[in-house]
Amino acid sequence: MAIPVPAQTLDVAELLTMLARVERSTATFEETRFIAALTAPIVRRGTLRYVRPDFLEMVVQSPAPERVEIKGDELTLEARGDIRRLRVSEFPAIAAWIESVRATLAGDQRTLGRHFRIGGSGRMAAWTLELVPVDSELAGFVSRIAISGTQAQLTRIEIAERGGDRSLMMIAATARRQ
Repeated sequence: MAIPVPAQTLDVAELLTMLARVERSTATFEETRFIAALTAPIVRRGTLRYVRPDFLEMVVQSPAPERVEIKGDELTLEARGDIRRLRVSEFPAIAAWIESVRATLAGDQRTLGRHFRIGGSGRMAAWTLELVPVDSELAGFVSRIAISGTQAQLTRIEIAERGGDRSLMMIAATARRQ
């Protein structure tokens, strides 16, 4: 009779090292925003694209087309025929939220640690990073961010806001090159 081998518990540093090896990825997403002031959630669908080290793009196809592109410190928003460009560093709380995703994708533990207390659970086959803001400005908006995945693929991002609103993004890989 074989003795079952217990599943290895998550080593956050090992997980981030594995994520750091991903050069680019493309995925589809479905984001559901639960906003207390609304009677029904808002659901957005589209694609996500990441290119190492700092490019992140979200293209929303429904319910209305929009595009968000982040490259370095520049944030470009395109919606309803309007294009706005902002410097991420001018909005510290937004910058920290962006870095929660971008630094996770890049496997950048130093940047994550600058903005969040990092906890991890699960195994490499099914893991969750729990990010709790240490920055007081960000903590005024976000109570926690939970990013889940399997191996080097993010599958879920859940953001709990201080006011009770929350968002849940489910992610499915469409292409990944390491």
